[in-house]
Amino acid sequence: MVTIDTLPAELINEVIGYLRPHDLTKLARVSKKYRKFAQPALWRNIELHRQDAHHDCFGLSNQPKTARAYLDDQLRDSWSYRGLTGTDFDFDRRNAKFGAAIRKLYRAAGKSQAWSRLAPCVRQLCLTVTHKSPQHIWSMILSLPNLDSVEVIGEYSADNQGPPAVAALREPAATKIRNVRLRGYIPRGFVSAMCKASVSSIVSLDTGILEPPQLFEGDAEEMEFQNMQGFPLYVGPRGVLWYTQESWSPFSSLTHLLLCKRGAFDSPLDMSEEEDLDIREDEAHEVKEIKQWASLLLSVRSTVVEIVLEKRPIYLDYLLDMGMDISSYDQTEFIPDLDSFDSDVYHRILKGVFADGGVWPNLRKVTFRGINLHGFEAEAGEALQAFTTRVLPGVQIEQVRGNYMFFNTRKGTVKNQHGADGLKSLWTRV
Repeated sequence: MVTIDTLPAELINEVIGYLRPHDLTKLARVSKKYRKFAQPALWRNIELHRQDAHHDCFGLSNQPKTARAYLDDQLRDSWSYRGLTGTDFDFDRRNAKFGAAIRKLYRAAGKSQAWSRLAPCVRQLCLTVTHKSPQHIWSMILSLPNLDSVEVIGEYSADNQGPPAVAALREPAATKIRNVRLRGYIPRGFVSAMCKASVSSIVSLDTGILEPPQLFEGDAEEMEFQNMQGFPLYVGPRGVLWYTQESWSPFSSLTHLLLCKRGAFDSPLDMSEEEDLDIREDEAHEVKEIKQWASLLLSVRSTVVEIVLEKRPIYLDYLLDMGMDISSYDQTEFIPDLDSFDSDVYHRILKGVFADGGVWPNLRKVTFRGINLHGFEAEAGEALQAFTTRVLPGVQIEQVRGNYMFFNTRKGTVKNQHGADGLKSLWTRV
């Protein structure tokens, strides 16, 4: 009689590939023989996002179609596994277990025998980092020598607790990453260290990352106003400045690039509340962000096949609590002659990057998502189609509607708890 004990190692590995994580955990406890097969399989694809985190998300066309350990034939509706307050108990349980395991295995800065044995097994990592995550979570990710794909969401809690700050980072062992997707609140030092270590191997890069909340410090009149209000005010969302072309080697393998940043503050028509007076901007930082876009685009000119440029216009989050028909999943809508033409994208990207006379030998598609190009002809003196046909011949150009960010001026954070893409929250209606 043929049993699993009599199967050759190749067939055991094939059988194990069909097992779910909890089955692999049980198998690893049976004997040392099965632990040798089960542990690498258990750690190969670490999937710790929420069940709906990969569902219906806009992304690059080459986004890896990785099997998700928690998915059956179809995704369950979120009401079937979330509490009344939105708590995903399975997510909390799995991440608490993972956090405890990392604290134990990585306690010697990744030098323990157990971690040295397990770290090379990890190929794919999908993780939401919160204030409950281990302090050395960022160094742990960088210690995975065979990591191929990584998707990280950095999330602030409702009571304004964010992911751990970056301590001193060790020299990254993860130097062969191919697919990177980073969203939400992720430290600049980690982003820079990871991308720089894999700069020659990254094929797909998707970034929509934010700095921690920043208090607004103005002149004496401004500070007097804040004192009268009785609470401090925060600067609007600021993207992470992690790349400078002068100090980097080129992304020599990158073919697919998605860059996402905040857009302008917006509000529904005929809508004005006291909170609208609390908006504070950092215009100098905005200029640096769009320059970073330009530098990244120019650095991948010779290899890139697909580009997505995305902006998220900002609503203040009080709109979600007013009984209005407004959702974090609503699509952007620009009204000609009312909403402002995006002159930054026109001057610094369309003219400054695509129309600089350089060649884009492999570029096939550019998508503008959530970017207002109404009024292009009045600004440029020619239609957008004529412009792109002239400067990017043969390249498919698409304009698609995007989504909004919801920002709290008194916390300084974007509402992204339980979010599907790291920059918006779960709830479809309040």
